[in-house]
Amino acid sequence: MAMHPSTRKWVFALAALGLLCAASSRVAPLDVQRESHKLVLPPLPEGIAQPSMLLRPLLAVGRAPVVAYLWMRASKLKEEKLYFDAYQLSQMICELQPRFASVWSFQAWNMAYNISVTLKSPEERWRWVRNGYELLRDQGIPMNPTNTQLYKELSWMLYHKVADIMDNEHWYYKLQFALQMEDILGRPPEDYVRPGRVRGDFYRNYNYQVLAVAPQNVEELLAVPDVERLSETIAGLEASQAQRQEEDPQVREAIEALEWLRDAGEQGVSPVRGFVERLREFGFDAAEEGVYLGLLASLRDGAVQLVGVEPGHYETRLHELKALMSDKATQNARLAIERYWRADRLRHEVKLDPERLVRLHEAFGMIFDYRLAEAHAVYWTSLGIEKGVDRQRAIDVHRLNTQRIVAYAVQRMFHRGRLAMSRNSEMGEPPLLSPDVRAIPVLFDTFIERSKEYLPFEKQQTPVSTNFITGFIGFVRRAILRYHEAGMQDEAQELFDFLRENYPDPMYLAGLDGFLVAQFLYDRDTDDMPRTLARIDALVGRALRLYAYDEDDDAVRCLARGKQIYDYYQANIISDRLEIPLTYGEIVERLTHRFGGTMYRETYERVCAKLGVEPLPVKGETTGSPGE
Repeated sequence: MAMHPSTRKWVFALAALGLLCAASSRVAPLDVQRESHKLVLPPLPEGIAQPSMLLRPLLAVGRAPVVAYLWMRASKLKEEKLYFDAYQLSQMICELQPRFASVWSFQAWNMAYNISVTLKSPEERWRWVRNGYELLRDQGIPMNPTNTQLYKELSWMLYHKVADIMDNEHWYYKLQFALQMEDILGRPPEDYVRPGRVRGDFYRNYNYQVLAVAPQNVEELLAVPDVERLSETIAGLEASQAQRQEEDPQVREAIEALEWLRDAGEQGVSPVRGFVERLREFGFDAAEEGVYLGLLASLRDGAVQLVGVEPGHYETRLHELKALMSDKATQNARLAIERYWRADRLRHEVKLDPERLVRLHEAFGMIFDYRLAEAHAVYWTSLGIEKGVDRQRAIDVHRLNTQRIVAYAVQRMFHRGRLAMSRNSEMGEPPLLSPDVRAIPVLFDTFIERSKEYLPFEKQQTPVSTNFITGFIGFVRRAILRYHEAGMQDEAQELFDFLRENYPDPMYLAGLDGFLVAQFLYDRDTDDMPRTLARIDALVGRALRLYAYDEDDDAVRCLARGKQIYDYYQANIISDRLEIPLTYGEIVERLTHRFGGTMYRETYERVCAKLGVEPLPVKGETTGSPGE
């Protein structure tokens, strides 16, 4: 007897429903097996939301068609320039395919490269570049902590899109990246700038050791200090100090901070909690995220506001707050709270672990400036090499590429790794980049270390493999010039002797001085006035910009080089009619006023003061000054 068509449909529908229920009932047992075989996702870090899909049993059997639809829909939304809708779908796709590294890589790349370049304003483009690398850093990697590909993609995106110069808006990216890190790390003290040290040195020599030993949570910060744990940490730091040839002041500062806490713990008191309670009387809860660092910033800028103060008592309470925040008796407590929140922001906002930073700096022999995206690239590259696991292939291409990014990033630091921020940076003035000689020994050691795996198979007995020899020799020659320009003659001589001994060349026969003369021959090839003046103008212009960014030592060296060229030309002209009609001081003054027109007025006047030049009056003023 044939079944009625409508009855057949209901039978099939009930059968499908039964199979769906049966499949759903296997989800829990399958999860147990996945966990036993270590195939489950790692616990999500704090701040990452759980997937928003509520119909998990349905997705167990219908994930593929849902994902396919979302991919097509996201592509269409992007074509229609509905970027934020496409972004939400991209997030959903990643949630549905959390174990596929290529999914995370594609979505991040799509945001940082494809979507960003379709927008016009630098603010919009930066938003999508940041969306791209944050998707990998904040979600993709935490869900796939052993996948080297994601570390490589993140490192390359930071290096290529932010640190490099390929994007037309790269200066805006560099500025925003640096401003975020300065906000997290804090600004240098008011008295930090002095002869031989500039504001940027604060970040190039930042004490991450004190952040590494800070408490991990607010409860620990406010609790009575654990004397036994603190004693163990202090002993470990003192042991590391004993292994050094000289005492590290940063480690000593961390030890002193811990000793203060240990002493309080032995007395059974919580010194931080007491200060927090006193601060709450003024309406500021330092145990709440953002409050204490915001208070420090507002005090620094003179913008602090008190609420709930009785009429007529405002100025008195404000004075009492400032007294509390400057009292020497509360200094250690204030430092402990500030360091805790800065370490917390590092861990949660940019995902940098202070303890790992300390180990990384010890391994490389220098403290990186994390206002630079290439420093973050080195961090994530190193972390990816350490955590990456690949059981499928003998050679992991992603690991090899990740190692190369370290070399690229360090080379970038050598060429353009000294970052100086303008005093008008928050108004949009981009940073100034110049060579960082601190990277020279790091890059030198990198060449030596990478050569060790190749040298046993090569005939020549030299420190660097033939695979890297051309790049290495070119790097060392440039390093000698950078050392010379920085006034580090002993270091320049050491590198020169290394080259002359291991890689002989006729250019080394005249010694270091002869080598330098040959390298700067274009400064002496001044047989006509226009070319000489162009070279002098370039050096003076560079000096003026360095003065504007408070890089005064480098500015002095640029001016001295320009004076040498000026004097050499004037002493070697063959006819008086070829003599430059201006003195060197007059050239500097003329260029100061010309470049001053491109500066903020305050910056221009500051540069004039450093050079002893009278600034031109503001248009409309009549002061009797030069240029009236």
